[in-house]
Amino acid sequence: MRITWYEMKKALTSPIIVILLILFIAFNAFQVISQSYAKGELKVVNDIAITYGNAITEDSLERMQENMQEDVKQLGAEQGFQTYLEEMTFEKYEEASYKEQKAIDQLSLKSMYYGLGTGLEARYTGINMDDLREGLFAASTMDGQLAEFMDRQFTGWENRYDEIVETGEYKEWFFAGEYRIHSELFRSLVKNIAVQSVLLVAMATALIASYEAEQRTQSITYTTKKGRKLIWHKFSASSITAILLFLVLTGVSLGIFFAVYDFSKFWNTPVSSGLNWEYKLPYITWWPFTVWQFLILAIITELFVVLIVSILTFALSIYIKNSYFTWILCMALLVALFILPSFLVGSPWLQFFTSLNITWVLLNPHMYFSGGTDVMMIQYFELWSILLGLMITLLCNSWAIRRFFKKDVT
Repeated sequence: MRITWYEMKKALTSPIIVILLILFIAFNAFQVISQSYAKGELKVVNDIAITYGNAITEDSLERMQENMQEDVKQLGAEQGFQTYLEEMTFEKYEEASYKEQKAIDQLSLKSMYYGLGTGLEARYTGINMDDLREGLFAASTMDGQLAEFMDRQFTGWENRYDEIVETGEYKEWFFAGEYRIHSELFRSLVKNIAVQSVLLVAMATALIASYEAEQRTQSITYTTKKGRKLIWHKFSASSITAILLFLVLTGVSLGIFFAVYDFSKFWNTPVSSGLNWEYKLPYITWWPFTVWQFLILAIITELFVVLIVSILTFALSIYIKNSYFTWILCMALLVALFILPSFLVGSPWLQFFTSLNITWVLLNPHMYFSGGTDVMMIQYFELWSILLGLMITLLCNSWAIRRFFKKDVT
């Protein structure tokens, strides 16, 4: 273990790794803070959840309506809150005192959520699954067994949608879709963390694996008592370093995010909440995940992708023996995996299998475990991609290490 620690120190004390880690954390902090201009408005839905509970029910909406009417009376008006807000002009707002302006702003935000709550059932149950099914096949050239497979996948997702409607899982308060908090957390921050971790881990792994070759000490190091068995310590060190770098970057970045955005009332809200509707469709997950469960699984998924990249980099380093060239080649391979399916539109099966790659998983954490009208939204897409990537990289790594034990180290 001591040798493994010494190997880890080569990367963890490297100026380029330390500087990049600090820069990535600073960038994430800047991004979170610069996008937090609406955090004051987001507190309203927390107040709603505290006052009326997390579930959107007829009773809670009725009590919410009554309370808003009381708020209007306190502002000195007698008409209904909707009429009051419709008749509110810029001039009237400017004439009000600062305290009244804040009360009007709060009333306006509550009214928005009230409108979302009252119209949620009609909007959510109005999703036309038949049109979505037709769109899935109209936009592709799938036929035969692949078409049947995708049709079964869509049917499973449609059944999940029916389950959400039947159980009322979608009737939970969450941040309004127009604020895109789900995307802010997963599509921006978690994806940034994943990409940054890959950049760091690939460099750290290459530094550990190529250290002796770059320092011209391989002929001495690999002829000692430990000899070539040092490669196993290097492999362990690169894997542990990858996990440490990922956890540090993730922990600090998410800590900053949740210090800015208050999720305290929504950890147990289903990700499939009808208010979590940012684009054409709401997020309809294959399983009933709460926000905290989704976040933990997303982090674990990205961690596996980072480890796969570390294993791939380690295998490349044995051949290339230069940390910077290894890093460049590893990044080029990940980019190639991302664009490869787009060149295979003429072969649907081949396009499908090449879509099961770690780069697609890496770049789409906001869509994890969710169904839809896309190849990567099939059930177990993340698991299949990770298992395939892990199997290929472990085979490549095994082959490279076997070659290392046989080939002249110089």
